[in-house]
Amino acid sequence: MPAAALSAPDAVALERLLAVHPRLVAVRPAGEVVPGLERDLILHAAPPQPWAEMSELLRGGMIGAALNEGLAATPEEAVRKAAAGEIRFAAAQDHASMAGGVGSITWSTPMMVIEDAASGRRAFHPVMEGLTGKALVLGMYEAEVLERLRWMREVLAPALESALQRIGGIDAHALMIEALRRGDELHNRNAAASSLAAELLAPGLAQAGLAAAEIERVFAFVRTNPQFFVAVSLAASRLACDAADGVPGSGLVTACGANGTDTGIRVSGLPGRWFTAPAEVPEGVFFPGFSAADAGRGCGDSLLIECYGLGGTLLAAAPALWPVVGADEARARQIYADAQQIALGEHADYRVPLLGGAAAPAGVDVRRVVASGLRPVIDIVLVHRELGRGAVGFGLTSPPLACFQQAVAALDAAAA
Repeated sequence: MPAAALSAPDAVALERLLAVHPRLVAVRPAGEVVPGLERDLILHAAPPQPWAEMSELLRGGMIGAALNEGLAATPEEAVRKAAAGEIRFAAAQDHASMAGGVGSITWSTPMMVIEDAASGRRAFHPVMEGLTGKALVLGMYEAEVLERLRWMREVLAPALESALQRIGGIDAHALMIEALRRGDELHNRNAAASSLAAELLAPGLAQAGLAAAEIERVFAFVRTNPQFFVAVSLAASRLACDAADGVPGSGLVTACGANGTDTGIRVSGLPGRWFTAPAEVPEGVFFPGFSAADAGRGCGDSLLIECYGLGGTLLAAAPALWPVVGADEARARQIYADAQQIALGEHADYRVPLLGGAAAPAGVDVRRVVASGLRPVIDIVLVHRELGRGAVGFGLTSPPLACFQQAVAALDAAAA
């Protein structure tokens, strides 16, 4: 880690971040648990953005969310209501939540509920559909997508809730430690974590009272969805960063996301204030039939997990992911080394076997980013720039340096 001593505010923020011990305790409808959510409100990937300024990429997700929630009967009605202000929008990270990819949160969305074992603080992410085929999290809203979401809401979510209550929840912290040992980086590689979660859930699911055909479908969904656990790891990063928020003078990044147009960050010392700049178009590996010309700007709240210290920061932990995002061992090692230079500390429990058990860097510091010119590196799904076209590949991106520069300037102004 960098040798520079921490300022008192940064030390406090980092201590709060590292003290969080996430547990998966429930699966509940968003309207019951997400603070500030209302029936006509759709939460999307940060930073906040009005309908008139949304990219086609993000609009696809918002239209699908409106259809799924019953806020509109047709895509055309959804567009009309959004333009008229009858459907409202806000950033999920401003509501203790995460909306990965082109994801959305509406009143009935089934949410993974992650709770800090010590404080009882909570954070949330929708139950993950997966990143293969057609999915609302990729901005798609065909009939088959909406039907699967209905099944997830009416069958899968109650079954997961029943299972969690029967087994007493899941220690997400312990599971994440083990998943890193088994080749996950807990952003776009969650195969081990999802398998471990399924194993823990199985006894509870078997007692959930479902018909044989339905329990078979539930098990098949979890078994064939290697990104099932990402809902937990992303919410865990939100939980820890919320705990670190609101320390005057601290430059620790407490929110980071991209909405298909802009990327934004928040910092602990200036709670609630977004610093934004145009999002970059990720570079990566494209699916057959697609090229760089098809990719939209970065989109998703999942950028935060790298600022927390997981995901692309620990790409070295997940060799299977390297060819997927267009990296190799040398690149993965360099990303980790750079992340050390912009972090305030390290996670004692999150370690990378390939790096000799080295600890995950913890807490990106905007001042160190600006001083070094190094930025967090995010591994990310690439989504088509046109409405409703879905994924086109996987790659790497970074928040623009301008976001960090704005934050540092604002911290300096506040101190003065």
